Amino acid sequence: MNSSYKKNDESLINLNLEVLGVRDKDIDSIVKETQNVKKMVFEQVFLVMLYTRQLMLHPKNGANVKARLKLIDIVFRIQDSSNGSEVSKVRTDILQMMEANEGSNDFIAYLHSLKLKNETNSEAIDTILSSIQEEKVAFAPLGNIHGNSYKFINTDRQYSYYEMYASLRYTMTIFQKFLNQATYDDNVIKRALFKKIKSKAETKDFYRPSSQDGKDILSGEQKKISDLLSNQSYAELVKEFELLHKKELLQDIRADIAIDLGVWATDIFRRIYDSKYIGGLEYSSQYNYLNNVDLLEIDNESEDNVIVSIDKIILEDIYKLNQLDHLADSIKNALINSLKSEKRTIGNPVSSDKEFLTESLNKAKDNNESALTQLSEWYAENSIGFFKKIDQIPKAIVSIINFDLYNPLSDVNWRLNDALMLDQAYSYKKQINNQGQPYFRRKSPIAEHNKLVTYLTSLFLHLKMNHSLISYQFFDLLQDIKKDNLIHFNHSDFFENSMMFSWSIFKPSTPVESTNNSFQEKSDIEFGEDEQNQMMYRFKKIPISVRNNEGRKVKILSKDTTEDVLEALVNFITNQPSTKPYPYNSSFPLPLRIRKR
Repeated sequence: MNSSYKKNDESLINLNLEVLGVRDKDIDSIVKETQNVKKMVFEQVFLVMLYTRQLMLHPKNGANVKARLKLIDIVFRIQDSSNGSEVSKVRTDILQMMEANEGSNDFIAYLHSLKLKNETNSEAIDTILSSIQEEKVAFAPLGNIHGNSYKFINTDRQYSYYEMYASLRYTMTIFQKFLNQATYDDNVIKRALFKKIKSKAETKDFYRPSSQDGKDILSGEQKKISDLLSNQSYAELVKEFELLHKKELLQDIRADIAIDLGVWATDIFRRIYDSKYIGGLEYSSQYNYLNNVDLLEIDNESEDNVIVSIDKIILEDIYKLNQLDHLADSIKNALINSLKSEKRTIGNPVSSDKEFLTESLNKAKDNNESALTQLSEWYAENSIGFFKKIDQIPKAIVSIINFDLYNPLSDVNWRLNDALMLDQAYSYKKQINNQGQPYFRRKSPIAEHNKLVTYLTSLFLHLKMNHSLISYQFFDLLQDIKKDNLIHFNHSDFFENSMMFSWSIFKPSTPVESTNNSFQEKSDIEFGEDEQNQMMYRFKKIPISVRNNEGRKVKILSKDTTEDVLEALVNFITNQPSTKPYPYNSSFPLPLRIRKR
């Protein structure tokens, strides 16, 4: 949904919405619901990231989780050009053994057995074994060790090892996917509603039969339709002919947003829990996710029986959400719809792809009519309270980047060299501006660290900059900085969600028109003494704090933090009430804290 429209269109849009009775409070309600959904998605991601890093801060409570994640990283780094399916099976087996809490010697024995059986590419196995030895990966099995039962701080592990690994390995990628979702503000919602009204108005049957002398002959009704369309009074037309009502309009827009955000959230969550997911849902396969075909299947082909099948794993997840009563209502509605569908399709089966697509879209719409509101209310009840406002998310993102800067398992660390090159280019520019005199600055380890984090945020979470290893654009940027050239960016060079703007050194100024009539933004790099002082002030607000079990505020992601933070996190994850219905039969994925795959 594009929020850009001319100012003179604003009054036209508002007028049409007013005719159908759509008020500002209706728009504000939708905006608030979308913000709650986005906060819910980020909170789920942030919890697994936070939990993983807190385990790594306190190894005795983390069961040497760092070494275990390093082994997973070794296995997933392997590229097998001869037969990808072989390596895929090894990865699956390794993850299953990891979930069984086996020790490093068990993994080594398994890999050697594969070599003896000659069932897997020996070169890939040799690479894994040599990497285990070179990187000194070793850890004991968990469970019953010498008669002592080991548990993570006296409770079960909250996430799978792969989920913890992915929350490190794809940190920046996950943040980028989160930020690449457009913001649903007032203007976006209003324009989307107006487009629906206009589209519905233009579907009204209307034609102009001509007489022999070429003049149109219009009936009274046709003339009325023509006049309303000519005056862009679309809302009056749909109201006059009862084509659309306010309640239906608002439900429809909520369903559209739920489908859009559902696909976006599914993509993000799968990057964490699905070890075989490579990212991006193909358009043709989205309907499977929109309709949750794996949740509930009804077979009414038999003359005597109707069979209801429910995925057992998802049923367990719904039980953990305390949603069995709502599931019973869903089964009831599904049975009624199934019986109606059976009567409707006797002798007239759906045969064409177009009809199937239309039916899938209609089903997705039905499943998502109330999903946005339900998930918003569910989040309001179950939120752990990290993000009362959506503009609190940026400092949480920076907290993770700040912690991961020198962690080789995180893709934040992989981009550190880019930040260093940007720092060198900026220092060179200052030296040139200083009339060739060397630019000396007092080195402060904290300030230098914060600056690198700021550069990474600017390049990869404000700008859509690719890694330097695959991007000529990055080196062009460095040259422009060194030469003090004006730097131009298209609007598409920035992420859809601009919430990281305040943490970025790139500050767009007045748009300039290029030769192809497209507008570009001149972006200055503002990072002088004042900006650096502001940076240091912002960093005083991270890492963020949580309240422990005694209600006392303690900082997270800090080496000085006591271990009770981990206990507080476990309580957050496991002790959340669920009296509000969760829209599990919609396009939204289940919460990461519930899904145990």
